[in-house]
Amino acid sequence: MRLTRRGKTVVAVCLVAVASGVTFGPRSLDAVVVPGVLALAAAYVQVSRTETPTAVRETPADGHVGRGGTASLSFVERDGAGAGSDPLSRPFLGRVEETVSDGVAVETTTYEVVVGAEPADYEVTYEARGQHTLGPATVWIRDVLGLLEERRSCPGTDTVLAYPEPRAIAAWARRDLRALHETGVHEERSQFDRLREYTDGDSLRDVHWKTTAKRDELIVKEFAAEAETEAVSLSAGATSGGADGMAVAAASLALALIEDGVPVSVTLPDGTVEAGPDRGSRVRLLERLALVGPGRTGTDDADIVVFGEPGETTVTVGETETTFDSLTADRLPAYRTVGDHTAPEPDNDRREREVAA
Repeated sequence: MRLTRRGKTVVAVCLVAVASGVTFGPRSLDAVVVPGVLALAAAYVQVSRTETPTAVRETPADGHVGRGGTASLSFVERDGAGAGSDPLSRPFLGRVEETVSDGVAVETTTYEVVVGAEPADYEVTYEARGQHTLGPATVWIRDVLGLLEERRSCPGTDTVLAYPEPRAIAAWARRDLRALHETGVHEERSQFDRLREYTDGDSLRDVHWKTTAKRDELIVKEFAAEAETEAVSLSAGATSGGADGMAVAAASLALALIEDGVPVSVTLPDGTVEAGPDRGSRVRLLERLALVGPGRTGTDDADIVVFGEPGETTVTVGETETTFDSLTADRLPAYRTVGDHTAPEPDNDRREREVAA
C-alpha cells in the first residue's frame, strides 16, 4: 500500500499543521491534523478490506495475422476457488493494467475505470502467428478520496489464436495447381436414376421392356454416374526458423485450391488434416497451421511439397521446384528440376499469351 499524490499532499499539510501547532499553539492540530489523520485511517481501512476481484474477458475472435478486434476486460467477485461470476458488490475507482504476451499489440495497457461498474475495452492486433495470452490484469485499488492505493494481481487469463496470413496465388499458378486435381466419371452403370424416351445412341440393353410394352414406345433406363474426387496432397515441413514461412505458404496454397473447388489433404510434422469447401475444415486447417512448429513429415511423394527455411520457402510440384514468392508473382518463375539449379528461364511471353487467351 502506498500514498497517492493526493495522499502525500494531505500528509504534508498535516506535518505543516503539527509544526504550526508546536510554534503557535495546539489550535492548528484540531483544525487540520485530526481530519487529515481520520481521512488517512479511513482510506487504509477501505483499501485493506477490499477483496481482490477476478478478471473476466471477452476476447476478439481468432483471426489472421494483421487483424484483431476489441477485447473487453471486466471484474467480478472472487469466490473460494479464485473465480466467480457475481458482479462486485462495491465497485471502486482504480487503475487497471493489462498484460499481453508477445505477438499481440495494443494501443495502451493502462486504464482508469470504476472497477466492477464498467469494463475496460481495448483494441487488439495480432502481430505474429500462434497462440497468445491476455492477462493477468493488475488493479491499483484506491479509496474514495484517492489518498491510498494498493497493487493487486487479479487471477484470470485468456488466449487468442492468430492464423498465418495467406497470400494471393497468381492466376497462372492456380491453374497449374488445379491440374493436379483428378476428377473422373466411372463408365460403368451405378445407381438407377430415372426412365426416359429412347434416343439415338442408347444401348438396347438399357431398354425397360415392361414400360415399353405399356407405352408402345421405347423407354430406356438412365443411371446416375458417380464422380470420384481425389484430394490433392500437400506436405509441409520446415527447419528451425522457417516454420512461419512454411505455414504461410501451406495456408495460401491450400486455401487457393479449396476456393477452386479442390479438396486438400495437408500433412504437417504433427499430423494430417483434411480440408474441403466447408468452413469447419478450413478453420481446423488454419488452427493447425497457427500452432505448427518446425519438423519434417517424412512424406516426399505428395503432389505439393512445401519446405520452409530461414529467409526462403520452396515449393516442389512433381519434378519441379521454385520459391513460394514466385508463385505469388504475375510472371512465371524460373522452375528448376529438383536437384538441378541450372534450368533455363521459361518462355514468359508464351505463358502470358496463354493466360490472356
